[in-house]
Amino acid sequence: MIDRKLAEKLLQFLSEYLDFYKNFLQIETEKYDDLSNSKVETIDAHVKTEEAFMLKSRGLEAEREKLVSQTGNPKATFRQLIDLFEPSLRPKAKEIFDELSQVMLNLKEINLRCNNLTELKLHRIQTDLNRLTNHPELQKVYASKLGEGAVPPSILSKKV
Repeated sequence: MIDRKLAEKLLQFLSEYLDFYKNFLQIETEKYDDLSNSKVETIDAHVKTEEAFMLKSRGLEAEREKLVSQTGNPKATFRQLIDLFEPSLRPKAKEIFDELSQVMLNLKEINLRCNNLTELKLHRIQTDLNRLTNHPELQKVYASKLGEGAVPPSILSKKV
């Protein structure tokens, strides 16, 4: 059995952990919406925010491990710890666990969607670039413009 003070500390931490991942899910959802609407100008900001969240998640994970180690079973999962809570705290622990599990599944799903959509868009861009590059008339136009020292007009940017 986990003493009440540690159990309450764990519940408080896991509530904050849940809030953090809800915010992370919101950011990933916004990134997906921008990707699907081809708002390329916002992707950089989303990636920077995502990187900050990833760093913060590492810190939270270290804090979680520290708290779990205080239970006497440092390898225990939150699901395994629920049964060690006092009976009066178990419903709250189960509620947080269930919600956190759902948020994590949603985060994984939206991240997978973002990755698939990004790969699809990059493939389309590469296909279009290959089509333009292999077009003889366009190669002549590009070559002549490069020879003049001017930047050739581009339909698609290579910087994505």
